Amino acid sequence: MDDPTVHSSLGKSIAQVYTKEFQKRRLPDVHFLIVLRAADKFSTSQLIDKFVRAEITSSIENLRLHEIVTKCVMHGPCGIDNLGAPCMEEAQCKKMVPKEFRTGTTMNVSIYPLYRRCPNDTTFVGGREMDNRFVVFYNPYLLLKYNAHINVEICTSLRAVKYIYKYIYKGFDCAIMVLSAGIVQYNDIANYIDARYVSASEARWRLLGSHMHDRSHAVMRLPVHLPNQKRVTFKDGHEEEALDIARSRQTMLESWFQLNQSDPDAQTLLNTDIPYNYVHYHNNWKRRKRGGNKIVARMYVLNVKDAERLYLRTLLLHVLGAASFKFVRMLTTSFMTL
Repeated sequence: MDDPTVHSSLGKSIAQVYTKEFQKRRLPDVHFLIVLRAADKFSTSQLIDKFVRAEITSSIENLRLHEIVTKCVMHGPCGIDNLGAPCMEEAQCKKMVPKEFRTGTTMNVSIYPLYRRCPNDTTFVGGREMDNRFVVFYNPYLLLKYNAHINVEICTSLRAVKYIYKYIYKGFDCAIMVLSAGIVQYNDIANYIDARYVSASEARWRLLGSHMHDRSHAVMRLPVHLPNQKRVTFKDGHEEEALDIARSRQTMLESWFQLNQSDPDAQTLLNTDIPYNYVHYHNNWKRRKRGGNKIVARMYVLNVKDAERLYLRTLLLHVLGAASFKFVRMLTTSFMTL
């Protein structure tokens, strides 16, 4: 993980997120998304071909890389020749393999590039002849260094972030256990228990207290609410207590108003710029000493039907140093007059 993030093997990394996935049948996987700086982004087909390949390397050109590709990044064999492969479902491969032959890499701005797969390279895997249509995308440097299955792909869509985060929330692996005391009881509920499956590698990982997922940047969500309409969370029977607590504490928005009343530096910043220079601590914004470059500030998204809050959100994206809700309203009146 240090190679692409610290040592810039794929380009200068400015942000990253990863999650680990444990499975029953093999060692754990790491799903890793790296955001490169603008100058290092893969903007041309030639640059993509330099870092990512989907072809069998010639044994004459590089024998070791050829052996690693054949052993680690060939998908299958599957399809008509092997209908019993794990990836087969209703006589089709779930990974959409084999791919199509392509004489050149094509940029695809919506999802992923379509990589070059020339029709003249073949190898034998599991006694079957396979060509470039079965190669999983890889980076030659990482493959040569680690001699392992490392899938590298260029992502140009927000769907990649969704793909990474779904592994955090999809839940743990399960196993079906059959319990009997000599005589089989025909009772599905009594005989079968849906149990959590923890492999040896996952157990070791958790016992050592290692991270299951992590990210380089923290997202700070900034609330948008009207006067006396901030969110209040309460338990049944404790409504009055929750209201008293809500009256005594300030939201991030109210704290920002208070900060602008006393701090001239804050008055030169938008609401969305505050988290980069200040930290919200005990219901107050205090000047940040470090970590501002690891924050991503985002206002809550609002529905157009929630008109008043939507207008307030729009104004907060343009108003500097607002000291109160009244200040924002007065500014709006000034705009209308102009």
